[in-house]
Amino acid sequence: MVGVIIYLYFVFFIIAILTDFLPFSALIKNISQLGTNSLRTIRSPIIDDSDKERILLVNSLKMFKQSLKMTGFIILIAFCGILLLLPGSFFKSLNYRVLLDFLVTYTGIFLTLASFFSYFLLKKLYVKIRL
Repeated sequence: MVGVIIYLYFVFFIIAILTDFLPFSALIKNISQLGTNSLRTIRSPIIDDSDKERILLVNSLKMFKQSLKMTGFIILIAFCGILLLLPGSFFKSLNYRVLLDFLVTYTGIFLTLASFFSYFLLKKLYVKIRL
């Protein structure tokens, strides 16, 4: 059981590193900004209705593109997670079934949160020490 915990800790630590390097914050900020701009366009009494339609169509297309990028990043993270779990299938105690059954327990959820938290804490400490 300890081997499963250590293995999964490192898998999620590596996934946290990957997640940190992907621009999720920028995508969320862009989507939020596009939504805000769309609402301003709808509420504006100055802009003509035909212009509103054109602006909203452009904004919705941009939102769709940003959402596709985010979905692609999520799929990339899931694929990397699966690839990181593959080496565990070479050991009887670390096959997929055991790993997935462990992940749906409270301990597995806590382990996931602890590995992500420890990565970001180590990153923050590294930045402070480096400065």
